[in-house]
Amino acid sequence: MNITWRVANEGSDCGVYLMRHMESYMGECERHWDCGFIGKKQSDVIALNYLRVKYMARLMKADYNKYKSMLERDAEAYDRLNPLEKMVRMNEVKEAREKKRCGRRRFQDGQVVLIS
Repeated sequence: MNITWRVANEGSDCGVYLMRHMESYMGECERHWDCGFIGKKQSDVIALNYLRVKYMARLMKADYNKYKSMLERDAEAYDRLNPLEKMVRMNEVKEAREKKRCGRRRFQDGQVVLIS
C-alpha cells in the first residue's frame, strides 16, 4: 500500500500507528484515506502522544483489564500529590526507564544492535 504518511522507522510507535490505522480506515483507497498523520515523524509527535494517551486510557479503563482497580487507586493517589511531588515521581520513573534501556538490544537490518 502506498500511503503518503509512511515513515522510514516507526520504532516503538508501530503499535500506535497500527491502532490509528484500524480506527480510521473505512475501506477507501489510499489516496482518499486520511488517518491524521503527515509522514514526518517530528511533525506527528503531538498526534502520536495524544493517541498513545488515548489508547492507554482505553486499555486501562476496560472492564476486562484485571489491573483496572489497582490502576484507579494509583491514579487517585497520584492526583492527591502536590505538583512538586508529582515532578519528583516523574523524574524517578524517567531515570529508572533510562537505566533499563541501557544494554537493550534490537534487531535491525538483519543484525542485532545495541540500543544506547
